[in-house]
Amino acid sequence: MIGLKWFVVLFLFIFSFMAFGSYINNFSASVNAWNNSNINEAVSLINMSLSSTINVANAANLWYFKARLDLMDGKLTAASNDLNNAIMVFKSSPTYTFINSLISASFTAFLPIVSVKKSDTIHGIYKGNEIFYSPVSIAVRENGFYVLDAANRNVIEFSKVQSTYPLGVNSTPTAIIYSPIDDRFYVSFENGSIYSYSPDFNNREVFLSNLSFPVIFCQDNAGRFYVGEYGKDAVDVFENNGALFRQFDLFSKRVHIFSYGLARSGIFYLMDLTDREIRRFDLVSSKELSPIPFPSGPLPYDFSILGDNIVFFNSNQMVSGGINFNLEDSKSVFYADLSGQTLLTVDPVSNTVRIYKISLQGNPIFPVIDRIGFQNGNIETYFRIVNLANRSIEYLPDLIVKVNGSMIPFSVNYVYQNYKLYLFPDISQILSVNKNVRNVVIVKENSLDELEKYFGTLMLRNVALFVVGDPQNLSEKAKLMIYITGGTFISESEIKYIQQMISVTKYKSLMVSFPVPASLGGINSISIYYGANSNLIDTVYYTDQNILSK
Repeated sequence: MIGLKWFVVLFLFIFSFMAFGSYINNFSASVNAWNNSNINEAVSLINMSLSSTINVANAANLWYFKARLDLMDGKLTAASNDLNNAIMVFKSSPTYTFINSLISASFTAFLPIVSVKKSDTIHGIYKGNEIFYSPVSIAVRENGFYVLDAANRNVIEFSKVQSTYPLGVNSTPTAIIYSPIDDRFYVSFENGSIYSYSPDFNNREVFLSNLSFPVIFCQDNAGRFYVGEYGKDAVDVFENNGALFRQFDLFSKRVHIFSYGLARSGIFYLMDLTDREIRRFDLVSSKELSPIPFPSGPLPYDFSILGDNIVFFNSNQMVSGGINFNLEDSKSVFYADLSGQTLLTVDPVSNTVRIYKISLQGNPIFPVIDRIGFQNGNIETYFRIVNLANRSIEYLPDLIVKVNGSMIPFSVNYVYQNYKLYLFPDISQILSVNKNVRNVVIVKENSLDELEKYFGTLMLRNVALFVVGDPQNLSEKAKLMIYITGGTFISESEIKYIQQMISVTKYKSLMVSFPVPASLGGINSISIYYGANSNLIDTVYYTDQNILSK
């Protein structure tokens, strides 16, 4: 009897070990298939892993991963069922919040501001030494601030190092912007020219000339540049190759004094200081839309767009939704830049640049992890930052990485992705694209009704939607979907230009790298989130088998 008892124990141990190995091996293979965008194979393997799981504590993670895979495959009902299975025994986690938001596309563009707090100040004069004098605008690239010094005709970089770059043009600069599309800076000058500069400012090229006192405003997702010609009382829109796309002549019975302009989702917004309103123009049709009046009180100098809100800046306040937020120590705000939940203000009166942190009721910024890898004793996690609030993010001070719930030290590098263009594809093609490349999809306006329900799938599949049509014919959700995916509205005549533009576009991804943690056995998690109060934390899982297989 004793021999039989020990035989049974030994049999159960061997069976458990084999089952454990089987479920780990299948899960590892599923993660590798997901890494390679083989979603059908990944789903098949995760089902095998679930059928052989003996540790119920790991089941929730397996179901969360399967929910992600089914969502990527466009199977929304299956993904919802997966989530329900994940929380059947355990409480919901940030992973649940993240995936459930993608399934239901329950994003909100209305994100009221809770508070604005100053976090730092860059002084132009420090201990009697002049660093910069008369700053007029600022640009952000890869966590570095680039201050345009109009008086000294140079740009000062504040990042890990502080560097000064002479602009080499015998004229006073008026504005600077950074283009993430071609990874260059663009600077406008009073003499009528606009130059482009390489990131190290060693290479300088004439982009436009013969303009009348130009001020460069911004660049949209289609690569178009928006330039105010103050000497002509007009705004020009140029394609990325310098060709004129649109011109808005603002002279109507009297001269209109205008300030800065921004573009979003096929609409151009311009501050009209004469009539105290934001004028709006449809880029595709050139029609002027109904204006947005300024708030009561002091005349604003600049504005930004946060979700569905226009945010105004006057000399020492930020105004949003009728609520005034004082800007600490501000003497005047000449120019403002909103990057993620960070506000940068330029004050040429006191020669300072101030940095503020903005708290919102809901976090509009979250990461999407595309793949994981193992290299030279490090885990490498490749991801994108999705921003529901405004434009692409270059400033990432609030990025946090946790492994199995513990915060770890990490490094972040910017890497470039390949791209693939799809011209009027059917929906099955869109739902099966390779997530490890930037998928630029050109569709017609009437395709969006069907695509709306696959909002989350498009996000996980790394799809940018460029829509041929009129934004005024679409729902707010459809317009939000286009904006969040990184696309915009284009005209029929621009299709050929967009094809040329994306061939030179440098699509960025981010790579977090950190040492491989000590083996814990089973399934380990990597969580990445932006902002301390984020509810939309993306999490992926890896196993020791993944590490050993590399």
